[in-house]
Amino acid sequence: MPADTTFAMSLGTPSASPLRVHWSRHQAIVNFRGDPSDSGLMEALSATVGLPWPTRAAECPTDGSRRVVWAGPDDWFVIGPAGLQEALAQQLRAAAGERHCAVTDVSSGYAVVTLAGGAARDVLAQGCPLDLHPQLFAVGQSAGTHFFKASVWLWRSGDDAFDLLVRTSFVGYVEEMLRRCTLEHPLQID
Repeated sequence: MPADTTFAMSLGTPSASPLRVHWSRHQAIVNFRGDPSDSGLMEALSATVGLPWPTRAAECPTDGSRRVVWAGPDDWFVIGPAGLQEALAQQLRAAAGERHCAVTDVSSGYAVVTLAGGAARDVLAQGCPLDLHPQLFAVGQSAGTHFFKASVWLWRSGDDAFDLLVRTSFVGYVEEMLRRCTLEHPLQID
């Protein structure tokens, strides 16, 4: 799989801020399934990752290097720095102890793309049905949705920044759709 890549696309008038796109294809991504009503488990998981463990829809806490994405009532993605997936999976298993749960390293099946800049929300709006206005989709919120025909997990990581968790089999498609959303301006590779 290609290394992480960054490219910039200009949108709108020449004075418009560019859309910066960064693919992270080697992050540690571990899927955790467990019982959210087990407060002991939730506390142990929080202590393990150093973040509040999300128990409600749209929660997506981060400390800048790790993120926990709520994916369903008993389903989460824990995303961390590249190369730490095995250690992260072992830490989550240790936190769960003898409890019934599932811990799966899914790092090779996903990539994270960051869209940043003043045009990020407008570009996403071309292929995503969610209303991404900051009053409705604030920094730190997440949702399962789609970008055109690709199923994604989306979270707002900054005022003008969004991250999408994309299956690796859809990376080329999402990249192509991003290019088509910005056809009127040249692609600039950083």
